[in-house]
Order: sequence, then structure tokens, then C-alpha cells
Amino acid sequence: MIKGNSGRNRACAFIRSHLISIAEKNFAGAALAGVQDHLDSCPECASLVQQFSRAWENPAPPEDTQPSPTFFPRLLERIEAEEELRHGRRGVLAIAWRVLRPAALAAIFLGGIFAGHELGRKDKTIPPPEASFAARLVESFEIIPRGSVADFYVNRQNSKKENLE
Repeated sequence: MIKGNSGRNRACAFIRSHLISIAEKNFAGAALAGVQDHLDSCPECASLVQQFSRAWENPAPPEDTQPSPTFFPRLLERIEAEEELRHGRRGVLAIAWRVLRPAALAAIFLGGIFAGHELGRKDKTIPPPEASFAARLVESFEIIPRGSVADFYVNRQNSKKENLE
């Protein structure tokens, strides 16, 4: 028999994962003895195996299964409570959407006007080529201090290219 709480948890997990084999008694020798020892010491697993074995032998449900008299009224109460909760959320969202929709449309409209104004300006100046991104990038390579790590990588890459040519 396995001692300790973690060992018991592992044994319980083993029982739950092998219910079909246990119900069909497909274990042999020491494995069957270990399973039986655990079932003798764990009432939860013993009850589970007993119920599963009965269901496994006779899978047909009982003919006269009827829900309790309080089942349907409680079910209707739960459905109504869920519907009220759902309608309450929808109500808040609907109110928020009605209030915020005109503001959102006005913001989009004003954004379009501003973007059109900025795109259509005639006095827009085009930056000179030396102010472009490419020119600033090349300039940043020219100001790398000699002997730095960046200088090592830039010059090493350039010297490899020069040697290949």
C-alpha cells in the first residue's frame, strides 16, 4: 500500500484513469493486489469503482427516472435570473452606446477634416535631401567613435565586403 498524501493522490488518480480496466478486472497479480489494497483504504475510490462497475455491467438507465418535483421550478428560476442579469448588462451597454455614438462620430468627422486640411495644404515645404532619414542614417555611421564596439562591427563588416571584391 502507498503511504503519504501525495502517494494516495497518485493512487486515486490511477484508479480514476483506469476505471474500465478495474471494472473488467483486467489487472493481474501484484497490480490487482495494489488496486485492491487502495480500494480497501480509500472509501471514495471504492464507491467510485462500485458505481462504475454497476453502470459498466448494466448501461441501460432505469426506466422510471423522474426528476424531483422541485427541479423544474428551480430551473425556471435560474433561467429567469440569468436572463435578468443578461438584460441588465445589455441595458447598460445600450445606454452607453447611445450616448457615446454621436461623440465618436463627431470625433471621426473632425479627424477627417483635420487630416484633409493637413494633406491639402499648399504651403507645405518639402524637406531637403540632407534632412531625409537616409542621409541622417549615413551621417550616424560617420560619427561612430574609433575603437568602439560599433566601430569594430561596422569596419569588420565593411572589410569583409572589401576582401570579397
